[in-house]
Amino acid sequence: MSTLRTIEIDFDIHQMIELERKGFEEPEYLALRRLLKLPNSETSTEPSPSIETASGRPWSGKGVELPHGTELRMEYNGQVFRGFIENGVWVVEGHRAKSPSDAAGSAAMTKSGTRPSLNGWIYWEVKRPNDANWRTLKSLRPK
Repeated sequence: MSTLRTIEIDFDIHQMIELERKGFEEPEYLALRRLLKLPNSETSTEPSPSIETASGRPWSGKGVELPHGTELRMEYNGQVFRGFIENGVWVVEGHRAKSPSDAAGSAAMTKSGTRPSLNGWIYWEVKRPNDANWRTLKSLRPK
């Protein structure tokens, strides 16, 4: 029986895997197996999806709810960072975060190479699964 292991990958590899995935419910390793042209292993240890995982939990904070599958983008210091909401968590640049500020700070770097402390509510734009256009995260907060 195969065992799943955790490895570190750079953003380009992460992006290729995400583009290959058939949906948010598909585990990343299946997309990677396709990219590497490996056969699907019938002895893989793919977890059986629960109802919660199959539909995906939303992320919520400060009166805002972002559904599973919401796309994220942020521009900082001339770079654009992209991510998505997956099962209630912000996934950006290969990092998992619980809040917009945590996601912004873990993705971005200052010109001097340090991690900034950013207010993610100001920097992030979101595109929820049924949205036609991007919206600023702060515009979704209740007045």
